[in-house]
This record gives sequence, structure tokens and C-alpha cells, in this order.
Amino acid sequence: PYRLKNVVQPYSWGTRNDNAFIAHLLGIEPEENQPYAELWMGVHPNAPSQILDPEKGPQNLAAWLLEKPDERLSLSHSETSPNGLPYLLKVLSASQALSIQAHPNKTQAENLHQRDPEHYPDDNHKPEVAIAIDFLDAMVGFISNESYSEMLKANPEVDLIMGNAKGSSVDIQAGVQKLLHLWDGNRSKVVATIQTLQQRISQKSDPDETESLFLEQIEESGNSDIGLLFLFLLKRVHLGPGEAVFLAPGVPHAYLKGNIIECMANSDNVVRLGLTEKFCDSKALAEILVFDEQSDYSVEITSDGYLSEYLSPTKEFRLKSLNLMQGESRAFSYRNSLTMFLVLDGEVSLHWGDKENSCTSVYRRGNSFIAPANLEQFTLQSRNHSKLYFVDFPGGDI
Repeated sequence: PYRLKNVVQPYSWGTRNDNAFIAHLLGIEPEENQPYAELWMGVHPNAPSQILDPEKGPQNLAAWLLEKPDERLSLSHSETSPNGLPYLLKVLSASQALSIQAHPNKTQAENLHQRDPEHYPDDNHKPEVAIAIDFLDAMVGFISNESYSEMLKANPEVDLIMGNAKGSSVDIQAGVQKLLHLWDGNRSKVVATIQTLQQRISQKSDPDETESLFLEQIEESGNSDIGLLFLFLLKRVHLGPGEAVFLAPGVPHAYLKGNIIECMANSDNVVRLGLTEKFCDSKALAEILVFDEQSDYSVEITSDGYLSEYLSPTKEFRLKSLNLMQGESRAFSYRNSLTMFLVLDGEVSLHWGDKENSCTSVYRRGNSFIAPANLEQFTLQSRNHSKLYFVDFPGGDI
């Protein structure tokens, strides 16, 4: 097994100072007013991890895996991942809203990369699972047509710009496409609608949850962002500890606040819609957005009491958590693919080898490490109450 050295991304929405969850997880003193937004564990070129080899020192994880992929990455599935590790594991810590965004499917990602490699630097899709560590406040997916109709009645300013004909059926997909078209062709009309909406809502003595969020976002980033209107079109989701959502291609979403574990296919492809100063691509969004009233984005979790698996249809990864009381252990055997671990709480010892040649490594809160494919079996034992998350390939037996 090898410890990992990972990169922290200092995006502006990350938590800071006493609230800097990632800094506290890693056991480092946060730099004053420095945002600690994401911790990346994987081989993505934007922030590649290193392994800490006791003999050779730090080495690039991607290069190390590709030196001997059949031994280190997968004994039987290396052909399914010709470019190395197919997933990216993250800790994400948000103090304010991330951009409203969606991810392309594989074919769409290839097309976007071909026509605009500057904004879409890889050709991979990005299905992802997000698990709340303490809580997650987010927006995920579009509201139903029925809720959309009720929203229009409650907000005549939005109804007016959507231009729904009297007596016609109300369809959120048509409304979203019209709004994106207006943003491209008549941006001033959209901004005027936002400002009129702001004037009315700011006079209310008891704004609802969405209206309060609308006013908060205006205070943070001004009133000229199309994302402000989309706040009225997306479902609000509140997750407690251990609860999770799956974000399939085309599902619009925005994390508002919270600390999460996130695992995704190895990609950084993001099609942004709003609540950001970064590049937004309404043309690409019109092509990829998915509208499905029946979708339930919550993730099914199977558990045997201390081992839990977060079920998703992804081919790139399988995400699990392990909760061990002091002295409890878990054996990993019949292994054939690399496993990546993150210790969220506590301290564990990893034992491998036989009686004549036994070895032990110790990992504490904030440590991440990998067990290569050719480490046939090992045991994790908790030295105190410990919580770990780990990722391997679907089909790998544990």
C-alpha cells in the first residue's frame, strides 16, 4: 500500500479559516482567508496525486500506474481503462453556491471537446455520486410541470417572460429552452425580469426558501445572472450525514453549502448555466439538459452494519464506506483491482503478508492511500472508532 499526496483546489466558494473543513481534515492550519474548496484524489492532469514511495520518494500516480498497469491497476480489467485510473475521488467543502451546471454524456463530451477544447479539455463524461459528510444543501434536477405551473402563478414576472399562451399546456422544457434562447438574443429582457422580481420579493416580510436563496445570491453576485431565474426551476435537496445523490448526464445541479465526498468518472467537463463569472454555454446546455419528472436522484445504499455500498450505474467506479468500532477489522481478499481509501475519522492499521513476513502501515484521519491490484489480501483494523470511504472497480471482489 502507498500513501497519497493530493492537491487542494482553492476555488473561491470553498470554506475558509475556522470553517475550512478540508484543512482540518488534513490536520493543517488554514491560511488566513484562503479557500479550501476541493481535495482531488486521482490522476486527472488538472491536479494529479502522487504516491509516497518510501524508497524512491514522491511519484506521479498516473505514471506509476501505467508503468505496470496489470499489476498495479487491474489484474483482469486493465483493458477497460487504457488511460489509467478511470475515476476521481474528491472531498468538496462549500461555503457558498457553486455554479449551476450539468455534465455531458460520453458522446456529447467527445463533440464538445472537438469543437471547443479550451472550455472542454477532455472528452469524457462525468457521472458522479455525492455523499453528505455532515449535510448538503443543493439543487438537483428540474421541478415537475405541475410545480412549474404553480411557480408561474406565484411569480407573474417569470410567467410574462416565458410567454405562456392562455389555455396552453405548461411545459417546463419549453420554458427553459425559451429562457436560454432569450439569454442569447435578448439578455437585457432577462436582466430586467430579475430586477423586477427582486423589487417585489425584497418587500416581502416572509420570503419562502427559494425567494430567500434568490435574494442571498443577488447579494453575493449581483442581479444580472440568468442562474437567478433557474433557482425557481430546480428542486431543492437537503441531505443529512451519509445520504447521497447520483448526478447522471444532463441533470442540472448546484451545490449550495456543505461538506461532501464525491466520486465521478475521471473528467472535469462542466457545462455551466449561471451563478458564476466563469464561461457559461447556453447552446451546449440546450443540447444536453435532461427533463424527467419521475427521476429520484437519491442513491440506494446497501449495508451489512459496518460496510455500506452506494449503488450507481457507473462503469468507472464502485464507492463504499467502512465504519469500524475500536478493535474491529475487515479482511480484503481475492482482490484483482486497485482500491483507493480515504480515512475520514479515526485511525486504522493495515496488515499484509504472511506470518514469516508480515507488514503493517498506519493511517490517520485525513490520510488517503491505495492498495494496488497485486496486493492479494490485507486486513484493516481500527485503532479507535474509524470511518473510511473507498473506491474500486465494479466487479472487483471484496
